[in-house]
Amino acid sequence: MGGLSLTGLWLFLVAVLATSVYLAVCGVWVANKTTYRPDSKEHTGSLSPFLTTVALVYGALLGFTVVVAWEQFSSAEANVTNESSTLATMYRQTVSLPAPEQAPMRELLRDYTAAAKAEWGSRGDGAPSAAARTAITDMYRTLGQQQPSSANPINAEMRQQLNVLTSQRNTRILDTKPRIPGLLWSGLLFGAVLLIGLIGFTHLSNPLNHMFLSGAIAILLGLLLFLIFCLDHPFGRELGVTPASFDYVLQVFAGVDDGN
Repeated sequence: MGGLSLTGLWLFLVAVLATSVYLAVCGVWVANKTTYRPDSKEHTGSLSPFLTTVALVYGALLGFTVVVAWEQFSSAEANVTNESSTLATMYRQTVSLPAPEQAPMRELLRDYTAAAKAEWGSRGDGAPSAAARTAITDMYRTLGQQQPSSANPINAEMRQQLNVLTSQRNTRILDTKPRIPGLLWSGLLFGAVLLIGLIGFTHLSNPLNHMFLSGAIAILLGLLLFLIFCLDHPFGRELGVTPASFDYVLQVFAGVDDGN
């Protein structure tokens, strides 16, 4: 996911949370050292409108980004499921093909499924492979050598399913690219730092409690930003969209070969 291994992803999460807590604690410490505290109530009161405004604007932006990232993640997951379903359907349709064409099509469908699973790779980045592209091209070539669809209706249906499969594969490859632009990430990170800083300059009578509450809010913001990052990089093995649905396709293949 995002070019990171599972261990690297967890280390990245730890780094995000540690940085968030560090910023929160530093914000409280700097505020206690630099802010005039005898008039702290007036100071806090004058700061409250700014804190409320930033919290509302940033909360709306953060919530909107999470929703959009989740929708994109769900769409990528549904597309992989549909791709697997199309493969299973095509394999079942091969029972209607003449024997000379049936064996090559089944072999190509198996080759494509194996290549598609391998596209996740060890880092879960979903990178395209030449083997999968070759398998699709050979399927088109095999279907093109069959008799006209008017004499064999299954030929037209197989072509239609192959077109759908190609479209689903192209969509999956495009979904591996992050959708959230760098400018939006800049706004999210700047807003998080600004909000944590403003919280640090509010006043609580107990500095330790202040650091604890500020750190808790910083952890929440860090977790949400990490969640957005994960949703924006949907493909992975343990986290994100996995190739597990292709394992079911292989079971369907075995069942069709056994006559089920």
